Amino acid sequence: MKRWLPWFALPLLACLALFLKRASGPALLKDTDTAVLLRALDARHDLLSWFRTDWPLQNHFYRPVSTLVFEFDRAVHRDSAAGFGLTNALLACGCTLLLFWLVREAVRSPWIAGVSSALFGLWTLDSAALSPLTPVAWAAAGVCLLGVFRGGRTKIPVCLGAAGTLVFLSTLTAPVSPIDDRVLAWIPGRTASTMALFALAAMAAHARFDRLTATSDPKPATSTDVPATRGTETVTARQKRSAWVWTTFAALGTVGALLSYEQAVMVPAALLGLSVITALEGRRPVKWPHGLYWALLVAYLAVRWAVVPHGVSGYQQQQFRDGPGVLLVLMDYALPAWNWLATCGVTLSVGFEVLLTDVPWRFAALAGSNLAAWKTVARHRSWPIVLGSMSLALIAFLPMAWLQPFGHYHYWPSAFRSVLACSLAAVAVRAALSAVSPPAVPAPIRPRPAPGSLPRP
Repeated sequence: MKRWLPWFALPLLACLALFLKRASGPALLKDTDTAVLLRALDARHDLLSWFRTDWPLQNHFYRPVSTLVFEFDRAVHRDSAAGFGLTNALLACGCTLLLFWLVREAVRSPWIAGVSSALFGLWTLDSAALSPLTPVAWAAAGVCLLGVFRGGRTKIPVCLGAAGTLVFLSTLTAPVSPIDDRVLAWIPGRTASTMALFALAAMAAHARFDRLTATSDPKPATSTDVPATRGTETVTARQKRSAWVWTTFAALGTVGALLSYEQAVMVPAALLGLSVITALEGRRPVKWPHGLYWALLVAYLAVRWAVVPHGVSGYQQQQFRDGPGVLLVLMDYALPAWNWLATCGVTLSVGFEVLLTDVPWRFAALAGSNLAAWKTVARHRSWPIVLGSMSLALIAFLPMAWLQPFGHYHYWPSAFRSVLACSLAAVAVRAALSAVSPPAVPAPIRPRPAPGSLPRP
């Protein structure tokens, strides 16, 4: 436990910053959606009724749990904008701490847990806080390329891989879309943070369940193994017997997320993704809890069908979209090189004279960095975490791609994007050290017979 405490200080500091920088101005309650929502709350005095009807804005959404959070603020803070802003900040703090727990259970790396959760909190406070690191990453990539001159042709693949990984890492210094204003400074944005709070809690509980119950093939004993004792066997057996409690917590978190925001329909898929990561790491997770999670999703859809009007509301007609915008935003999560290549193609359509500028070459470097980075990641033992966090970010955002872009849609996915940035940084640092280190000097050929050896017949 001692090795985790110093890193836990990082998300605590991020939470302190979120608390100190919370929104408190009177404009918080003057937003149109907020004003209409508060009037609807004042007109009704039955908390449980929100489980039987549309939510206060009456635009065909079923969000009883997040509505109760508004009811709490209205009852406690009345017309105090500072009170509503405090709740927004506390929700963000809770999500930051829960991400630390999730990474602690799923990744088992103290520094990735501490840095990724702190980065998530920092993005919530200021989405562009790390943008000055982008040129630093490009400069480091240039230094790695210079390593070719020290090692010759044998160092070319290593140097290109390190440079590409650093360039790709430079694109992860910010979330896909700014989340700070929509989560902290916009009261209705708490629907997304409330959902993320329950979703991250469910994922952390399930990750702990997998850690306690997943099995692996026995490995041959070595001289460095700690001898098994009756006490350790008893503790392990007791943990496995109590693991069902964590499945219960995960199920409750799933229900809370589903009743807070529609994006939560991806929670069962995200929970399944955690078990897939466990399997990619060489362990066999227990499968039956996923049947429970998907059954909860089916039950939610049935309740929603019975409670919410079936037609499309005017607000939904304004928000739904299709076309190239959907593909572009999905590719920001799935394959960023796609968008860079598309932008490069548009740039070249102006004429080949544009090759005299740095624009097409920069886009080409960004696109090429994807291939180089993934080739480097594939050789690293942490590739399941890198690939898994990138996939979880895409899964979390998937249903929101068909809606007009808003920052709070990216809040839950940004949690996994921060894990991606940290796990990729570990790969990038190791690759960079290999690129700039001097080439290995081969050992001299040993003469036969060796000096001092006995003569052989």
